[in-house]
Amino acid sequence: MNCITGENIADLYHRSAAVVDLACISHNLQVVREKAPGRKIIAMVKANAYGHGLVRVAEHLASEGVDYLGTAFVEEALELRRAGITIPIITSGPFSRFQIGLFIENNIDLTIASVDALQYIREAAEFYKKRVNIHLKVDTGMMRIGIRYTNARKLFAAALEGEKYLNLVSIFSHFANSDNQDLGFAQLQLERFLEATRFFAHEHRPSPLLQIANSAAILRMEESQLDMIRPGIMLYGYHPSPATESQASLQPALSLRAKIMYFKVVLAGNSVGYGRTWTAPQNCRVVTIPVGYGDGYPRALSNKGQVLLRGQRYPVRGSVCMDQTMIGIGAGEAYIGEEVQLIGRQGGEVITADDLAAQLGTISYEVLTNISARVPRIYVNEHRGRNNLSA
Repeated sequence: MNCITGENIADLYHRSAAVVDLACISHNLQVVREKAPGRKIIAMVKANAYGHGLVRVAEHLASEGVDYLGTAFVEEALELRRAGITIPIITSGPFSRFQIGLFIENNIDLTIASVDALQYIREAAEFYKKRVNIHLKVDTGMMRIGIRYTNARKLFAAALEGEKYLNLVSIFSHFANSDNQDLGFAQLQLERFLEATRFFAHEHRPSPLLQIANSAAILRMEESQLDMIRPGIMLYGYHPSPATESQASLQPALSLRAKIMYFKVVLAGNSVGYGRTWTAPQNCRVVTIPVGYGDGYPRALSNKGQVLLRGQRYPVRGSVCMDQTMIGIGAGEAYIGEEVQLIGRQGGEVITADDLAAQLGTISYEVLTNISARVPRIYVNEHRGRNNLSA
């Protein structure tokens, strides 16, 4: 099934649009459930839902019955609360002492990675006279944030001492390379994590929920799925790396489209665009689309990128501008208002975020999250899932 087609379903008033097929996200979520049956799901919607639109995607995932929504920062979580989304939200990134009240007042779970931060939260919870949901981050080898696994017992003990005001929901860590062909270091991280969390058994205390599996681990390391899982890029239809592609059939949910706004004939010997980086070797036709690096279509694709028009591939000619890009169509036909696909499918041709990432020397995550806010998001195939937004 190809969720995104070449049909012109964008609003007539939009010069460009990122069209998000919510049925594809539903399909990918079902893959998650099949790969990790019975596990609680934290659906990651950070970075504007990986470029797909924070609120609308979060609403859809909530309607599909995920247990948690995952953001990086409190600002993202607050946007979801203001939109009326009431299911649990966890922020996995760092925060300042001055933001703690925002978490507590809006029922947003915090990630805590140090004993000092835990003390700040405990004092704030006492002030608010409210028990706060917390998640403890253990560093098993990522070296980003988290208490070192060899010192984790100090953080665990402090959380239990403050349990009058602190509700320890989960303990988690993050894999550094579970998307690599060689899973040796990921296995070592899992061993470190499980060893650290044996603290609770040693203390004869119930264990909090344990979570470490990201998209790659969900697909490749069943033993890492534990109690909760954190799917991210796979929800949006992309594999974390080629190493996971054989494990599941995912459906990309987003296509990036623009309408032709200008048509010209460039005579042989004339250059196109800033810097005169491309010169027509013969008379040819060039169309201009109103998308550029200000919209998240990278300047590095100048004279390298391709787009789809009438189901055929055509090259970017000249430098990608901030707001516009020129496409050479040779002797081809085109009309103002016709739709061009920068990411997506037309006819038998498809350009994916992975394709752009390969040209740019990056990953699909960056391509998708760089699509800027001025590109309208249009949602198709929306439906209500098994639960409502406050489930």
